[in-house]
Amino acid sequence: MYAIRLELVPPPAAGGCPEAAGAGPVRALLLRLPLDGARVCHARVRGDGGGLAAVCFLTASSLLVAERALRAGVRALVGPEGPLAGWSVARCEADPWFALGRWQDRARS
Repeated sequence: MYAIRLELVPPPAAGGCPEAAGAGPVRALLLRLPLDGARVCHARVRGDGGGLAAVCFLTASSLLVAERALRAGVRALVGPEGPLAGWSVARCEADPWFALGRWQDRARS
């Protein structure tokens, strides 16, 4: 299982995070993403005022496969035909604390 951090930023004209792109609907989209070589098993999503922040937990053969698969899937979400068209991806990468097995240290800081 690999933890990938994700940050989504709404288009400037959107004026915040519309209900259709709220944490619940985006979590559902992430859980149903058709990914090549990986699968989102769990996702935590929350609005942070300027967009959405998420941690996705994926099963894959490696961390690199998980990152690449989620990046491709998220590009489809924010692409011109996607449900989050116009949004941008500010981050989609492995969470280093989880990747190093040091999540307890992060909780203390």
